[in-house]
Amino acid sequence: MFFAFLNVNAQSFSPQFLISWQAQNYAPTWYQGKIFPVRGTPVEVNFEIVNNGKLVDLSDVKILWYINDELAKNEKDGLGIKTLKFNVSDYGGGEVEIRIVLPDYLEGELLDKIIKIPIVMPELVINSPYPDNKVEIGESFFQAIPFFFNIEFIDILSIDWTANNQKSIGLAENPYLLNLNISSETPKNTEINISALVKSILNNLEFANKSIKLNVK
Repeated sequence: MFFAFLNVNAQSFSPQFLISWQAQNYAPTWYQGKIFPVRGTPVEVNFEIVNNGKLVDLSDVKILWYINDELAKNEKDGLGIKTLKFNVSDYGGGEVEIRIVLPDYLEGELLDKIIKIPIVMPELVINSPYPDNKVEIGESFFQAIPFFFNIEFIDILSIDWTANNQKSIGLAENPYLLNLNISSETPKNTEINISALVKSILNNLEFANKSIKLNVK
């Protein structure tokens, strides 16, 4: 126990990176998860160094930033640069690797850190509040929820609904809400497939779709 205590304390005195990144694209205001970048998303990365439990003043420190092993910023851009902004569309692959290097901070040793930021596709979720997607005769309501589009406001997107391959229209006051009215003549156990397709008005190549299968009770 004594040696373990010494080991923990020894580690606490080594410099530690505190790194955060933020993708500047769309998610609903209630969403508490990480917002991931898609192609074309601006991303901002920030970091601090903690040593002996305190934030380190890096204002006079040489800091090198690399994106996918390519030098993005160094001392020619200034000393103490703790923020990097870049656009995901400038880099290929399914992720972007960021490396931060402080070549002179530790004597005789390189202090660096690598993080990998995943690149995703825009996503669409259909909220179906019915257990096992089983619906009854009459009205049923569904909501389409887009994520990770390169927009600021949702009205820059367009949405198309279909039910069993027939075009449907969302509510006039909110096109992302679908009122599905099932006729009383519909046999039980009938399957109904509803789909939604969301596109960016600014970029037709930026879209997401989702389908769910319903069963009439």
